[in-house]
Amino acid sequence: MRWLIICVILISAAFMARTSSTGKALLDTSREYVENLSSENTEDAYLLLSDSLAALVSPAFLELFDNSLSSGRITIGSIESRGYTISMALEQGGSRTIWLREDDSGEWKISGDSSLDNLLGMATVMCTAFAQETVIPAYRNGVDPGDFDCPISGKPYSLEGSILLCTSGHLGDGLDIGGSNCMLLRDSLAGVVSDYILAGYRFPDSFTGMFEESDGEFSQRGGFRCPDNGYVYYEITENGVFCPFHDETSRIELHSASERSSLNSLSHNPDQENF
Repeated sequence: MRWLIICVILISAAFMARTSSTGKALLDTSREYVENLSSENTEDAYLLLSDSLAALVSPAFLELFDNSLSSGRITIGSIESRGYTISMALEQGGSRTIWLREDDSGEWKISGDSSLDNLLGMATVMCTAFAQETVIPAYRNGVDPGDFDCPISGKPYSLEGSILLCTSGHLGDGLDIGGSNCMLLRDSLAGVVSDYILAGYRFPDSFTGMFEESDGEFSQRGGFRCPDNGYVYYEITENGVFCPFHDETSRIELHSASERSSLNSLSHNPDQENF
């Protein structure tokens, strides 16, 4: 009986020591991670991420953090699917949750961060914007898209045919650099503008103007967007229907230059003969 009691005491002591050691490791790793981010030591902070989380981001992406320091109140919570939870009260109010897991070598790694989750929620928008504003224009100037890295994961872009892809999947099925869909819609809209002019209207300044001038018979309210970039609207220039994203124009075909000049000087008249 005496030895049984001694064994229970020893086991309990070992368990409490293990629990205390684990708690200290969790707190130390969490503090080190947050302090590295706050002091912009993103490379060191990146090394503290678990393999699965590190695969989603790059050290450069961690620089985008607007890190709020902890007020000093840090508590260890329960074990969840992402690991042990650490809750940190922030100086500016609110809290931040960090998850940790033990890797195969016995080191504790950051397996989740609520602040990082918020930033990753914008990954698709950020990657798409970078591709449209930087990668695609550079490609048109002869630069290989593979020379550019996704601003979130740091992995290179790739090109399959005319489709630009993000290795991390932020672009979904990809962006059509060739612009075949844009060309089809642009050519179709050039035909609409031609029909509008031949119906007796002046050469239009915009698709919105066409809609208003024709009481909705031609065009649509608000104009038309490029199918490859929903933020870009088609423009009507003297050369035709222009896409700022692809830097391409579809000509508006009329019967002759003299006819176009004549049409431009006319206002719409319901009784006027259509061309």
